[in-house]
Amino acid sequence: EAPRQFFTIIFNQSTSNLSIHRHRRHRPPISRPLGPGWPSHSYPLLSLSYLDYLLATMRLHHLVIIVSALVVPRAGADAQPEPVKNDDPLISKFPDFTAWFRNHGGTIDDRITIGYEPDSNIRGMIATAPIPAGTLLMHTPDNIVLHSPSKDDQCLQVEEAKKELKLGEDSKWHVYFQFDDSKGSHVPFQWDTSNRSGGRAVMELQGLPPTGEITRHTDWYETVCLRGEPMTEVDWKALTMHLTRAADIGLVPMYDLMNHHNGLINTKLARDAKGGLSVYALIDIQAEEPIYNTYARSGTETTVDIFNTYGFVEAYPQLWRWSDEKLVKLSQEDVDHANRRYGMGSSDANNAHSVLRRFVPNTPSYEVLVLSPTLAAILPTVQLVHPLGEIKKSMDEWQDLITAHHAHVRSSYAKALGDSAREALDKLPTTIEEDEALVVKEKSRLEKMKGLSKEVEKLKVFGMTDDKNRVDAVQAMEYRLAFKKALKLATEVAEKDIFLIDSDEL
Repeated sequence: EAPRQFFTIIFNQSTSNLSIHRHRRHRPPISRPLGPGWPSHSYPLLSLSYLDYLLATMRLHHLVIIVSALVVPRAGADAQPEPVKNDDPLISKFPDFTAWFRNHGGTIDDRITIGYEPDSNIRGMIATAPIPAGTLLMHTPDNIVLHSPSKDDQCLQVEEAKKELKLGEDSKWHVYFQFDDSKGSHVPFQWDTSNRSGGRAVMELQGLPPTGEITRHTDWYETVCLRGEPMTEVDWKALTMHLTRAADIGLVPMYDLMNHHNGLINTKLARDAKGGLSVYALIDIQAEEPIYNTYARSGTETTVDIFNTYGFVEAYPQLWRWSDEKLVKLSQEDVDHANRRYGMGSSDANNAHSVLRRFVPNTPSYEVLVLSPTLAAILPTVQLVHPLGEIKKSMDEWQDLITAHHAHVRSSYAKALGDSAREALDKLPTTIEEDEALVVKEKSRLEKMKGLSKEVEKLKVFGMTDDKNRVDAVQAMEYRLAFKKALKLATEVAEKDIFLIDSDEL
């Protein structure tokens, strides 16, 4: 039964387009790109019942208050202290993992370790001393890249990981598996979807993308790879590792420990003739500076894709994509409509051909490239998003690129994007300000619930039976807040008098 639609914000939800998205649920999942990645797509924005959402929120609110009032966290000898950072086995055991890596032919610079990024609880690769640009940071030889004979078949890639996991201590990759933390990941495809409305975390998306695509990866794996068989614990482990850690050549030890940041990218990759992978310093890396890779190169994946696959909202720059019924209809009537978003100013008359070659739309959907809370480019081109994951640019450089870009975007197309973003915001059940307050409140409740007894931990609070589900709900709220802020910034940019008005616009 289709959900009741008290508010209707439908992204790409025409009859023909729904069949396309159903097919996409069975395509291979996204893996980290070494070269051009899997093409991204515009998720359908499916509506949840506004009444269902309000009832769910009210139930959770009152139940958490009751539980918090009745149960007091334990103190004294039974109290569980917060773990200190040095107790993290994925930090303390890094020397053992490095020894295994080197014993199997891998190389890694001695100035690299695993630690927490400055002023955060984010674990990642850190430089312990300055590293000059061009330095070989690490090299993973082909003999410890875990892949199947057919590297293009992702079902076989997951199957190969399953075989090695079943070997336990007899596997050559046993130490590598022990150093994996993907089991503790909070990624949307692991969210609770047992309830009619999809679970609390799914409902907290409020219908925003990737609603409707949360189970895309698991649907693909069960349908295509397992041919309808239920997933086992080993299946979940292997698939989660593949989704959250694999490159397009397979699981690459050491390389896969780098975090993603398209704004602070400081590495570049190179494959060798024998199938191995080298990582070089793209720029000078300072002591205590994180070492970053990219999971979304050159605008091939969006911030929505990153969240749906890896479970986090990436830091700036962010690339948000959406569509609506009007754009879907326009795309069906005119497949070339996106190419007419851009035009030439009077100063372009002498080199019109070269100018137009620079203005190829990154997607026919609506899109906004967000560089900061106040700087964004609407309807970006392939050329404008190309630096993402390729090179680090200053804000001044981005500002110059965006100014030049907007001067060639036709005002009517900018207005259409602004109207779409504004309409989407108006139809969502909570505002940005309300979400900001809700996130603070829910995080505070989550902290209070950490000390509750095991009996209370098992209470079913609107489908949330443990800390993980509560964390998932807050994760979804933070994501929707970021999406709304991007939509709001898009409307503000679209209202500016900076766009092209040429003869075609008059």
